[in-house]
Amino acid sequence: MSCDEKSLTITIIGAGGVAGSKVTEKLLKGNYNVFLCEKGEGIRKLRERGLTATSIEEAVPKSDIVIMTVPDNKVGEVSEKVVPLMKSNATLILLDPAAAYIGEVAMRDDCTFVIAHPCHPQLFREQESLEARRDFFGGVAEQDIVIALLRGEEEKFEVAEKLCREIFTPVSKCHRVTVEQMAILEPIASEVAAGAAAYLMKEAFDEAVRLGVPEEAAQAFMLGHIRILLAILFGMSSHKVSEAARSAINYGCNRIFKPDWKQIFESEEMKRIISEILHPRGVKRP
Repeated sequence: MSCDEKSLTITIIGAGGVAGSKVTEKLLKGNYNVFLCEKGEGIRKLRERGLTATSIEEAVPKSDIVIMTVPDNKVGEVSEKVVPLMKSNATLILLDPAAAYIGEVAMRDDCTFVIAHPCHPQLFREQESLEARRDFFGGVAEQDIVIALLRGEEEKFEVAEKLCREIFTPVSKCHRVTVEQMAILEPIASEVAAGAAAYLMKEAFDEAVRLGVPEEAAQAFMLGHIRILLAILFGMSSHKVSEAARSAINYGCNRIFKPDWKQIFESEEMKRIISEILHPRGVKRP
């Protein structure tokens, strides 16, 4: 079945949420039969957009593809209800690998399960318009996506990939990875490590302002230095880090970071971290 066939029926679970709204907006422009599933406040949000909610019980058994756009910590719970309702040979698309990686997603041998996630517009990628250059999330600016086959048939995976390209359009490249590789990227590398580092940089900026540096000067200085350092470290610039700066960076790494921090990439530790992220117990949030 090709991705542009009118007979392709799609259900979006959580269609009134932030992610669900974006997916809904994209797919309603295509030649698909689309069911939108929501509850409570989500139904009201759909109505405000002139859209109608359909029950999971009615929509899922009729669908060739079901897309889960519920919060990550609800994916496992919702999949327990959705997957048994899917017709044989249907495909479930998840938009985050976390729940699947730690085994919380209900599955069936006669269905296909695919995970896709946006890379978001890259920091150093040129964009064609001012609007695209100001699009940090994706949808206007070009971006790449990553996609993995959790279980199922290659033919169904190919259809899902085409659909995911439409969901995250405009897409420059679709990178096929394994589920574990996607989990390494999200949440471990991009959120646990890079997110914490970004939060540290913002705290350093706040501290400079607290100590009396004019805010405008601090922002110009910090963002400029962050940009050039990232460009050098990711091979986007021919400039080199000076010996003094390298010495300062080494000092900062030893002073601020734990020596064993890369243990977060070990398989069992990844599963523990992701489980804690999805089901936090008294964790203080930034």
